[in-house]
Amino acid sequence: MPFNLLQDPFCPIVTRTGARRWSTFPELAAAGDDEPVDFDWPRADFNIAALEFALGVATLAFQPLKASDWLRLWNDPPGPEATRDALAPFVHAFALDGEGPRFLQELDGLDGETNPIEALLIDTPGANGQKKNADVLTHRDRYPALGLPAAAMALYVMQQFAPAGGAGNRTSMRGGGPLSTFAIPGARPSLWRIVLANLPQHANLEFDAEDLPKILPWLAPTLVSDKARGERPVHETDADAHPLQAFFGMPRRVALRFAGAGVCQITGEAGPLVDGFVQKPWGVNYGLWRHPATPYRRQKQGAEPYSVKPKSARFGYRDWTPVVVGETEGAIAHPAEILKLARQRLRGAGIDASLRAAGWAMNNMEAVAYLCAEQPLHLAANEAAQDALDIAAKRATRAAEAAVGMLVHALRAALFSEGAKPATDRALFEEARAAFYNATEDAFHDRLNARLEAPEADGEVSAREWLNLLQRAAFAAFAAGAPIPLGDALRARRVAKAFRDLRAGFSGFGKSGQALFQMLELPLPETTTARKGKRNGK
Repeated sequence: MPFNLLQDPFCPIVTRTGARRWSTFPELAAAGDDEPVDFDWPRADFNIAALEFALGVATLAFQPLKASDWLRLWNDPPGPEATRDALAPFVHAFALDGEGPRFLQELDGLDGETNPIEALLIDTPGANGQKKNADVLTHRDRYPALGLPAAAMALYVMQQFAPAGGAGNRTSMRGGGPLSTFAIPGARPSLWRIVLANLPQHANLEFDAEDLPKILPWLAPTLVSDKARGERPVHETDADAHPLQAFFGMPRRVALRFAGAGVCQITGEAGPLVDGFVQKPWGVNYGLWRHPATPYRRQKQGAEPYSVKPKSARFGYRDWTPVVVGETEGAIAHPAEILKLARQRLRGAGIDASLRAAGWAMNNMEAVAYLCAEQPLHLAANEAAQDALDIAAKRATRAAEAAVGMLVHALRAALFSEGAKPATDRALFEEARAAFYNATEDAFHDRLNARLEAPEADGEVSAREWLNLLQRAAFAAFAAGAPIPLGDALRARRVAKAFRDLRAGFSGFGKSGQALFQMLELPLPETTTARKGKRNGK
């Protein structure tokens, strides 16, 4: 019998009691002590991909087109039987092997050279990296064969997050290594509650049976994107596409190669194996496509959006604010659609929540690190209070960014002569930035929590407290990065002057200092105001 992702145990889960077992998709909806609370793959990228897969499948099954549809699902969650019934029309499309269409694979199969199955994993070095023996941060020869569940998940991860892969090997519709964000409702919710809280919901999700190949592209011949067939990008508004394809995109043309029985090198489970795959270039060329789980940015109003991508394995409040709240200045930030929806839904239900953010940090084709972080969402009691809290978060983050700019400028002035270009000392500035943000991270979230409890307390006193904290963090980072060299009088004077200028900035003097005070809505020092008046002839 073919292995089917909607009928067979397709992923490991951990239950409310801490037990670990394999689950079918309908069993994700189980309740009670045996209910799943999280996926339990040995790889973090598999767990996040499994959540995205579950969101896509649940949306396919239940089609929440309006708020009342979602509220019905939330108040009366479908159990395993109801979920199994809702999935019945789609089961035929989710077979991994056997005759007919195969999950995320070329409809008519592929002939050609077989690649090792581990090459599907983003952190496996490419052929060029292996040839040059350059796989320092990535690893080879780990997984000679995978069981069918792990092979299915590896294939899904590649199709959803595919980085650049050489000529004709398309990236995912979000580009390589996009960030994914989800709301986690309450304290240790069930996995099914997490899925329901993050379900997409809009009228464009409606579809008929004949639309299924537009959602699940492996049910139809591949929209090849070579020069001979036309390289026109596929957009979510095209007649041959559907918005739900976001969860089932297929930029890579792949056909798995199935082997005999053995032990999966990822899960340790015995059973049928996949030991390779054939890949051909020029799969679907995805154009402008907004994935519901990913935040986007624009360089300016009217510019095309591009997906936010992790820069490292760290996710601090300077990342939190644009991802959760959004931004309208500088590079314009748009939170993920499902996160915006979840914040509204959970706030309306009086449920607190946290943010889960995850994704591969990439350097072109090379995986650098995997980010997986959870932070508070800071949900207010009503929309007006939430708007005020979001403004406070933006103001605090902008002020921190301005303070970091002053810090780096001061370090550059202290350590290098005027006109020098210290490109080789970039690591020093990055270390100072990291120290600054580490020192202010907890205080940022404490500040938002305090404002939730006492909104009226936010004002000049609170702004000055934040300013003082930024100043202390900047001074500490400056002292660590530019200690006074007692045996070099010239350099010592330069360090001392740079520190005086930094201190003046935090007192509201100079362009940077004035900008910082204005961000925090603090009155400028009288001497600064007087000087401006004199220049204006007052």
